[in-house]
Amino acid sequence: MRDDAAPTAAPETPDQAASAAPEPEQALAGAHVLLLVGPPAVGKLSIARELARRTGALVVDNHLINNPVFVPMGLHAGEGVDISATDGLRRRVWEVVLEAAAAAPPSLSHVMTNWLPDDEENAAHVERLRELARVRGARFVPVWLTASEEALLARVEAPGRAERSKLTDPELLAQILAVPMLPAPPDALHLDVSEGGPQEAVTALLAALGQEA
Repeated sequence: MRDDAAPTAAPETPDQAASAAPEPEQALAGAHVLLLVGPPAVGKLSIARELARRTGALVVDNHLINNPVFVPMGLHAGEGVDISATDGLRRRVWEVVLEAAAAAPPSLSHVMTNWLPDDEENAAHVERLRELARVRGARFVPVWLTASEEALLARVEAPGRAERSKLTDPELLAQILAVPMLPAPPDALHLDVSEGGPQEAVTALLAALGQEA
């Protein structure tokens, strides 16, 4: 094998795969593609993980897309890398992720997270996920998460954010919050998560979906 070739993973047996996945507390009624949209520090990943724990959905968070590019380019190493220089590479990673999600077994649900400023490209991104759900025969659920600026600024320096190369600078967050967020589509659910934690947010979300809380 070439030094630069990707290693081939040994396939898991069905028994190994089953033992690795925790049993969900309650499965969603049919396959879903849930899109959690909100600003940094709103709790997208924490809510997505709680959804995964309770329903068995697969988490595809925005750091899964960004970090394969941000980390090797040194975006968080203080070397002055321009984030716009990462756009093309991140699009290529996203194409692979979409292809993989489309190929997942039809019974599986996905929870995707992102921060989407208001522009045409991000509006198209939402519609691509809607199309992914259609192709998979899944229910598409866009969820717009909001919180007060005070709550977001209090959370941004929380321990553990830096470990996943997340934004930790309150001043930069304040600049980001000044950028208008993409308007929610007509079928979106809206959750204000200024108070409470991921458990309460997921309970409210499942209730809105018609699931037992």
